[in-house]
Amino acid sequence: MRIHTREVAEEGVLITEDLDPMQLKDLVALQASENCTFQGMLAARLQVKPSAGMFQVEGRLGGTVILACSRCLAPVPWPLNVVFRLTFTRSLPGDEVVSSPESRELEAEELGVVLFEGDEIDFQDVIQEQVIMALPMQPLCQEECRGLCPQCGSNLNDGPCRCSGKDIDPRLAVLKTLKFDT
Repeated sequence: MRIHTREVAEEGVLITEDLDPMQLKDLVALQASENCTFQGMLAARLQVKPSAGMFQVEGRLGGTVILACSRCLAPVPWPLNVVFRLTFTRSLPGDEVVSSPESRELEAEELGVVLFEGDEIDFQDVIQEQVIMALPMQPLCQEECRGLCPQCGSNLNDGPCRCSGKDIDPRLAVLKTLKFDT
């Protein structure tokens, strides 16, 4: 998803596009390394407006991803509804006093500014970043998810397991002999 800066009129430009997550390298890598699968296309809507040599972008991304519950591993459909606002610019004010490109990029990220070169803005990396940041670190199938039995691996949401549950880690068995005065 790209736009040529000369195509952005004073009143702005609206870009809408359905993106295939399998065509976005970071999302493909995420699916390969994590327990997630994107369902269908990602709907992207970007409003791009020029502003004092910069471009203000208000974006909205939608779609669905299937994640694994962090407690019981059940599939969890997770709706994506990402809203973001970024500023794209070719250079930061005061760039002449910055000593290295690495520090310049860090300052840009801290300001919510995305640097670009040339006459085209490529939104692919920003879209991937926004989708990844919107995913929960520990998705749950339900708030009261009981997880898996540590002995037999049964899903405890389906009811109690058949194992005795009395197996104790041998390293902790000595704790059973402790007596407490009450």
